[in-house]
Amino acid sequence: MGVATSEQHLSLNRRLAQESNRLVKRFSNKSYSKIEKIHKLLPRRDISVERKKELLAKKLHNAVVAAFSIDKGKFNKSSLEALKRRISAIREMTGRLRGINYYIETSLLDDLNVPIKKKGSAGLRLQGSLARDEIEALEYAAYKLIEGAAMLDKRLLDKYSRKKSIILKKQKMKTKDLEFVLGKESAALEHLEAKLPPPRAIGMALLKEPAFTHWAARVFALLSYFEHMHHKERGILSGLKKRKSAKRAINRKIAHLIREKSELLGLMQEKAASMEKLRLDGAAKRELHKFTAAIRL
Repeated sequence: MGVATSEQHLSLNRRLAQESNRLVKRFSNKSYSKIEKIHKLLPRRDISVERKKELLAKKLHNAVVAAFSIDKGKFNKSSLEALKRRISAIREMTGRLRGINYYIETSLLDDLNVPIKKKGSAGLRLQGSLARDEIEALEYAAYKLIEGAAMLDKRLLDKYSRKKSIILKKQKMKTKDLEFVLGKESAALEHLEAKLPPPRAIGMALLKEPAFTHWAARVFALLSYFEHMHHKERGILSGLKKRKSAKRAINRKIAHLIREKSELLGLMQEKAASMEKLRLDGAAKRELHKFTAAIRL
């Protein structure tokens, strides 16, 4: 029995290995200590949620590839300190991307009138985790990455699945699939974050084999799976934007939507006060939830 995957996902894995190989050849401790800054992007609200996610996803890709594409023969204590800073930045980006996904799932989809499952349903729990076949696909991706990335220990290939891949036909994603795709993205980000220890727990032992190859291969596999799902998301959003109202909602700048939701919530609170209600009604609670999610973007 083979592992089901897609040509697009396999292509992402190949490009990831090739990119890593180029960085390993150019590795130096001086260049490794120079880390791309992300702190100007994190608080930005002059762009749309979609655009901010695109920029963060690109920076996450660059950060992960750069952090793990090392020449262990040259790696020293100063490099270790740089690795700690790099991992800390990656953790920050994965957390922010998960927050953006949460906003899209709980607020934007509702604003776009995209059908969503009720919280607590079996389908929602399933889509927010990785199924057995997806875990197998990740293991296969790790195997292919070890095979293709020069820095990884080829002696460990036997520990990974040697199943043949079954290339799935390209499936056109529909609007109703968006919530499912976002759930899988968030699951990949959650697993990726779990593979990134806090800086104080990172030591030279992680750079020894077989620990480093297992670590780097699985991190790369999760990154490529997230990017594979993000590619599907972009396709769905592109289709949604054919509707003018949806395009306006998707392209709305974060600062604008926060102000909009704040004003709407204020009107609802005034209405509740005028009616001498002590509690917000269901619609007001939903808007409060959306506002809370928005200010964390």
